[in-house]
Amino acid sequence: MARYSDCLAIQSALSKTRGNSIADTSLEDHESKDQIVSDLLESGRQSLVKYQKDIIYEIYTHVMDGNENKLIILLKMYFQQKWETEYGASSNQWFISFIKKYQNGENHNIYERILTRTAEYGNTYMKNYPILSIILQLLFEFIDDKYLKETNIFDDLWFTITIDGLKSITKYSDYIIEDVMNEQLNKSQSTLFQALREYYRQAVFLKLQQSYILDEQNLYDLVLDNVTEHGWLVGLQEIRNKIPWKSYNRLLENVSCFLK
Repeated sequence: MARYSDCLAIQSALSKTRGNSIADTSLEDHESKDQIVSDLLESGRQSLVKYQKDIIYEIYTHVMDGNENKLIILLKMYFQQKWETEYGASSNQWFISFIKKYQNGENHNIYERILTRTAEYGNTYMKNYPILSIILQLLFEFIDDKYLKETNIFDDLWFTITIDGLKSITKYSDYIIEDVMNEQLNKSQSTLFQALREYYRQAVFLKLQQSYILDEQNLYDLVLDNVTEHGWLVGLQEIRNKIPWKSYNRLLENVSCFLK
């Protein structure tokens, strides 16, 4: 949930231009002010397009121009804090460590680009698991804003990796540096593997439970690791000799229904 101070700061940014207060342009009395701020924090600066007629032209053109004005800076601060607090909870310190390496290291420009993109479009590209989306956007640096807006390549990458697992990233080798890809394919040091593992966890455990398969000898974690690395269908093959054939067939049926 957005802090009250975040909302006030953004309202202020929309009430001033070039540092000068414009008395009759404040959102304070605007009937849509709460919705405008809410949309900004959800969908980024581009959400203002639908409110163009509600905002003084001089202010609208100023806040929509470039990446140095007060509004975009505030939005970047808001989303950066969201990454570090909401997404980087105590159980996800590995995620914080990963983005900090980008933020403070030689790939700082990539971090800034993805953060600016998020300030511009909000949660548009975050899918149903923002941690995984942020990591993919950082790693696949050649999927730029133009590709995101004009092609389905990021959607295809998301669909492929969440069905076919970590190994499937080789299909998108044109969009990632080879050394980075090889590092991520080594699951022992792969942040992408960790993110995918968390993405798959709930669904994998649920399908095992629905198939009346008991978690004996760390079977659930074994299945989770296999599915994370190889995807649903190939990953499940690894356990077909570890459970009764009837249970395995039931599991395949449940997963097939889930993937439809």
